[in-house]
Amino acid sequence: MPGCAGLVCENFESGMIDTNKWDVQLGGGTLAVQQQIVAHGQYAMHVHGQAGPALDWALLVAKNVPAALKGTTTFGRVYFYITPNPIPAGHKQMIFAGNTGSGAANGPAPFPKLRYMEVATIRGGWQLGFDLLDVGPLVEEVSHINNQLPTATWLCLEWEFEDHPDHITMWLNQTQTGTFDDQNISYASPGPLPKPGGPIYNGKSTDIVGGFDVFGFGFHDWHPDKPFDLYYDDLVLDTKRVGCLP
Repeated sequence: MPGCAGLVCENFESGMIDTNKWDVQLGGGTLAVQQQIVAHGQYAMHVHGQAGPALDWALLVAKNVPAALKGTTTFGRVYFYITPNPIPAGHKQMIFAGNTGSGAANGPAPFPKLRYMEVATIRGGWQLGFDLLDVGPLVEEVSHINNQLPTATWLCLEWEFEDHPDHITMWLNQTQTGTFDDQNISYASPGPLPKPGGPIYNGKSTDIVGGFDVFGFGFHDWHPDKPFDLYYDDLVLDTKRVGCLP
């Protein structure tokens, strides 16, 4: 799109999802472009999570990803707005990047062999880390950042996912808010919890995910408890930090 600040950009100003750029994955949740709540311009994307016993998702997944974006380090920026207050407590993935693994196991839909890093919410705060769905039992290692997530206001979220060595940094309104690396791991399944500074998983602290060529945002609610609404605007994916809009 004109004036794109990175390799992939989306501001939803066409008023619809561009199916040449994006694949929509729905599993209970809903996804639509709307005009009522926007960060900039006239349109933004709205995803709605249902309350229920099953996994719930609504995801926008990049198609025809530029070759330059497929590597071991990727950056992104998006504006988001979330309600209600307080945020439902369960694990809600917002942003992910990874690739399809070749292990024998199959995890849950919609990407049963995905190996990925994520920015997520949990218990009203933040969760950063990785999941390996092609490994049995499924692997999850994360850091919990206890900063409470502001609600009913537009926020600029930036992230860096790095697989060589494995590391996540996130910024909120241009201020670094959290980190996942071999010094910052709060939870590991299966355990035991890795020792600070030691290998993160299976004797390794690098190339665990396998690089990035699948990119998505929206939500995946791993523990649905209450309905919620999440809005996105001004998305950029790139190989360097993008920054917030002036």
